[in-house]
Amino acid sequence: MSIRGQIMMFGLSLLFVGMHHGEAASPAAVEFSADTVQTDPQKNQRVGHIFVGKSLVRSETQQNGQPVVNIIDTENQVTWVLYPRQRSYIEYRVETTQPMAEKGSPCEGLPGSQCKKLGDESIQGRMATKWQVTMPSPGGAVQSTQWIGKQRSILLRQEIAGGPVMEQRMLEVEQLHGRTVEKWEMTITEGDQPVQRSTRWFDPQLNLAIKEESPGGYIRELRNITIAPQDPGLFQVPEQFKKIVPQQQR
Repeated sequence: MSIRGQIMMFGLSLLFVGMHHGEAASPAAVEFSADTVQTDPQKNQRVGHIFVGKSLVRSETQQNGQPVVNIIDTENQVTWVLYPRQRSYIEYRVETTQPMAEKGSPCEGLPGSQCKKLGDESIQGRMATKWQVTMPSPGGAVQSTQWIGKQRSILLRQEIAGGPVMEQRMLEVEQLHGRTVEKWEMTITEGDQPVQRSTRWFDPQLNLAIKEESPGGYIRELRNITIAPQDPGLFQVPEQFKKIVPQQQR
């Protein structure tokens, strides 16, 4: 999984997902650091920090009043979860014998998935590559058709067999936190259910969305973005930390 996919794991949820389903194809374009801010409908805020390197991501958050650090090495497929107060950490490694998916496909970095390129089509006036995608799941394989935009590698449309249809459309170019971004609207329709709408602000320089407003008043965003090379030490487990082996890994 790429950097964009791994950032999702840090509690930013749909902030990065949805621009490109699975977020497996395009890493962040540049190295940067930022504050992560999640706001609920009652205006309560949860603030954290994120540091993005070339193939590394570090997230700093609070869980149950305790600081927790996540470090992910996307190149070597390893994740470390650090507990600074206990000076301990857990290591997770992804080991798979599955063949590597085609680079740039929606299946890249997603073990067990299968992608078949169906050709190029125009969606909403944008050229896109059409893919047939089969993803493994506990309830059985899920099939979908995806249209990935050629300009931004953004998922423009997704049709899930027997399920919802998702579309993303660019509305306008805006300024957000001093950065020039593209405002996109995502709609999800399924049967006679009400249409669900959310809005994302995509930063072309970073190659990812830096803000999302979801139904119900939930907001997730990156603030105080600083583009700069990141200290390699941020992505290393301190030598004095003790490795913990979870019960399920024994």
